[in-house]
Amino acid sequence: MVWVARWLKRPGQDEQIRKAAGEIRKHWEDVCLDVGFDPAKNVSLAESDKEIRVGISEELDTSFREEPGEWRYY
Repeated sequence: MVWVARWLKRPGQDEQIRKAAGEIRKHWEDVCLDVGFDPAKNVSLAESDKEIRVGISEELDTSFREEPGEWRYY
């Protein structure tokens, strides 16, 4: 898994952080659909006591790194 976004949990901000993480996750799920990847297998959201992370699969990451185009490393 390649982590593309991370938030440290802070008191009183859990709802805002979850909303932001959900938006980033949705973005990457839409990207998966656009390029022919299964979102369920290539995008994940992980939550611990201290942080929330959004990640993409190594396969999806490699696809963006190696395919031609104007994609830039995030």
